[in-house]
Parts: sequence; structure tokens; C-alpha cells
Amino acid sequence: MHRGRGSNSYRGRWRGGGQTPRPGDSWNRGRNSTPKPKVTTPPTPPTGRLIVEITTDNLPNHNIQADDAKINNVNFAASYSLVDQHSSKIIIPGQPATWKPPQLPAQLPPDYGDYLRDHNGARFKHPLQPTVQSLFALNKSFDPSNIDIVGCASSLGDILRFTRSVESTFRFDVEMVGNTLFMVRNHQKEVIPDVRGYGHSFLDSFTSHEDKLKKTESHQRVISYSFGGLKCVLRFECDGYFADKDGELDATASELKDLNLPKTPTSNLIQSEKSGKAVPQESIIEIKTRSQAKGTLDMNEQLPRLWLRQIPNLITAYHFRGKFADVQEQAVKQDTLSWEAEHEAELQSFASILRQLIVEVKRASHLKLELCRTGLGPLELREQSGVQREALPAYWKDKWAGEYREDPDGEDGPSDTCAHSDRCPSLSQSGESSDTEGSGGDDDDDDDFALDYTACDFTTCGYCGHCA
Repeated sequence: MHRGRGSNSYRGRWRGGGQTPRPGDSWNRGRNSTPKPKVTTPPTPPTGRLIVEITTDNLPNHNIQADDAKINNVNFAASYSLVDQHSSKIIIPGQPATWKPPQLPAQLPPDYGDYLRDHNGARFKHPLQPTVQSLFALNKSFDPSNIDIVGCASSLGDILRFTRSVESTFRFDVEMVGNTLFMVRNHQKEVIPDVRGYGHSFLDSFTSHEDKLKKTESHQRVISYSFGGLKCVLRFECDGYFADKDGELDATASELKDLNLPKTPTSNLIQSEKSGKAVPQESIIEIKTRSQAKGTLDMNEQLPRLWLRQIPNLITAYHFRGKFADVQEQAVKQDTLSWEAEHEAELQSFASILRQLIVEVKRASHLKLELCRTGLGPLELREQSGVQREALPAYWKDKWAGEYREDPDGEDGPSDTCAHSDRCPSLSQSGESSDTEGSGGDDDDDDDFALDYTACDFTTCGYCGHCA
């Protein structure tokens, strides 16, 4: 998530405990943390062989109705907090920073230094592993078999910008794990150099972490929802939350005594501990800082981001040379609903592209793939070049695909039954798919449409490609 952007775009947050940073200070400093060595951005590998181009003009008819082009059944799925850069430990469920504004006006020190573009990519070889681990840790009965897409908000946002003919350049990995399309950004330790502005300083002064989470450098929130007949799991960086809107939460994360971690060698696990609490989506806030010289915030740019993340509250803070006197709190849920209705045709195309992307990645599932775009060009599905990357480690791939069982005695092993039997008509006793709704009562069941998963080599199945 873009963290309190000012006149520049960056990620990460500087939390300097109120001290003014100096030019050349170490990047991404935490509260009471020691200076960290500067990280150089690794070289970007060349793009590989083109597999297929996707444009808005060559999409097959996926019969996306107007009602399908809406986000429904939004639920908290998981969350975790990231701490010191020297540690890859995650805190589950963690907790967002609490909105605690000081008295206005407030003169803040400027931001200096280099900032990480992607906290997860910098810490983990597999950036979506902490998302997957936290999903299982917070919900012992979590069933990934009915999830169609897992990715960060940035990757889906890239595709949404393409759909809306907004210029953007990006590339990220795409891979089928079981029945699920994983979208994995590959920024690794990429940094944005020489950041200027007041966004990080604002977060440091206007939000606060609980005592046990003082060293939090990033809070990651995972939600699930239905869109276009697809079940999506979306991760994004969370700026903070309103404590006075900390209402009921269906998930049991806040009451969980122990994390539901699998009985497996520690080499398969990211180090984790339980602390914090899950908070409801209604309390989540997005924070934007802006110089008064640049005028008011353009909501046409912000609403697609808020809609995709389903963030209902926006705080816009205007400053003059770091002096903040105008901080506005705005409930934007109705605005995102209005934006959704006004962009119905674009969102129908967005849903079609997501469905077609699943088809194409299935079709070329024997290859390691990435999705690319340059400027106003088409989507390009390309073969990865150089060292090939995996969406998840082998253990978590098998667990997600249902190919590992967990024995009560602590022994893990391959499942004795087909992991995809609930999706395979040939293996279902009734002859129909037996999908259950992961979010409880989803009207947009993906059984209502048939995709041509031509990678499947089990002719009576025609769906998953893993049952032969």
C-alpha cells in the first residue's frame, strides 16, 4: 500500500521517534531501531519469450453481467505485522497503527533517505508465503480449494489500470497453485532512492502502535471477496485504523489462544508469534499527505485504489512546507460504491480479463510465467527468464493444493485422495461440483460459468488438470 504519499510516490514508513532525519540517514528506520545498511536494487532480468497478448479487444465472451462487476461478501481473512528489517519474523494477527492525531497545527520534519518498494519482497524469497501462512494460522478450517485468485492489491491494481487504459509499466509472476492463480510481485529488495516529502513523518506523528508492537514497520491486511464470479484473496499494506470503530469481527483471530501452525519442520515456516488483534474492515483508514501548493487530492485517482482494497475511510492531510493545519477525515464507502456503478463497463472488462488470465496461465502451466505491460501497451504473458521463481515453497504449494494431509500425531504426508475431488465432476458422487462458500453465502458461485482449462489432461474432468 502506498504509505501516506506526499509529493512523491513510495512505500515503507520511516518511524524516527520524532527526531529529524538527516540526508544520508539509513533507509526505513523503525522506532528505536539501529541504522541499517543501504540496500542496492538487484538488476532486473530481461523479459522472456512472449506466450500470448491480451487486449480489451480480443477477450472471449465470459458473459460478465452487470451484477458480476461488483465486489461482494467482503471479509477479513488474515493479517500480520512486519518488524525489524534484520528479522523475517511475522506477528500474527498483528495490529494496524491507531489514529491518534496531535493538536493542530503541527510542524513535522521532512522525510529523507531510501525506502523499500515492497516489504514482503525484501524479507521473503516467496513474498506471498506470509499471507498463506497467516491464513492457515488464524483459521484451522481454512479451505483454499474455492479461492480463484491470490495477490497483492498492487498486482490487481496494475490489471485494473490496464483495463481502464491508464498508462502503467509493470511485471509480476503468475502461477497456478492447485485451483488458484497466484500473482506475485518480484521487486525483491528494490528501493526508491532519495525520498522527499512528509508522508512517513506524518504517519509517525499521527498514528501510534500498541506497546507490544512498537517496532512494527508495516502492517499487512488480507481480505477476501467475490468479484466477477471469482473468489479473491487480496493483501495490502494498512496505514491505520480508527479505534473508536473497533466493532464486532466475525473472525476469531482476536480470541485465538495459539496459532494454528502446521506440524512440520521449521524450515517450512516463517518464524511467527501471536500478538495484537484483528480489527474490522469498517475501521481501516487510508492516509494521504499533500502539499497545499498542489491543490486538492484528485479523487478520480484515489477511488479505484480504495475500491479495490475496500477501504471505507480516507484521511487527507494538507501541509505548507511541513506544517499541517488541515487534516480531513472522510467516509468514502458510498463514494466507492458510486464509482463502481459509474465504471460498470470497465469493471466487466476487468472481470473478463481476470478470467481469461486464469485460462491462459492454465494453458501454459508447464512454463514459469510472468505478466508484463509497458506504457499503454497490451498485457503480455511471457516466460520467465533467468533463474525461475516459484510462487510458494514446495510444502506450502502442496498444502494449498490439498496434496498434504496433517496427521494428528504430527506426521505430514501426501493426501490419499485427489485434492481436487470437490471440483471434479468425474469424482463427485453427485456428478456436480461440491464447492462450499469460503465467505459464507456467495451469490457469485464460479460453478455458474465454464472455462476451457485446456491444460487438463483428464478428459472426463475438463477442469483442474491435476487428477490424471
